[in-house]
Amino acid sequence: MEKTIVISASPYNHKYYFEPSYNDIPSEIQEELIESIAAIAEKVNAIISLGFDEVGHIFIEQTADESVFADDIGAELEIKRFQKEKDELLKSLQLWYMIYRSEQGQIVKEIVLMQSKGLELEDILDEIEAKYGEEARVFAEQVLD
Repeated sequence: MEKTIVISASPYNHKYYFEPSYNDIPSEIQEELIESIAAIAEKVNAIISLGFDEVGHIFIEQTADESVFADDIGAELEIKRFQKEKDELLKSLQLWYMIYRSEQGQIVKEIVLMQSKGLELEDILDEIEAKYGEEARVFAEQVLD
């Protein structure tokens, strides 16, 4: 399963990494993610990473330097607390991914663009099918229903 790390924070050198290809995430979401992930990392003394798997689901994981004590149980609890308290933030991030990074989001954007150009329903569906395939046409039909 291929994962893409969006942000990773380390308590060992007090730094974080934000994947440059995700700089189009709204700045408010970026700032809140950085602040929250860094705080968890410091609290549990482990590297905390957040990202997307290949189908766009958000994951949060921890890794620790073996030579340093890390609170594994505390990390799990802190991650669960973060997921509960920042539910709206994570939903916004998931929605952003769906719209801007998924094929279905791309299809929806193209449908809206074609509608704004005045294309007829069948023409839109034909173009979607030609570009993305029959499954995409079925998805587009559901969107346009």
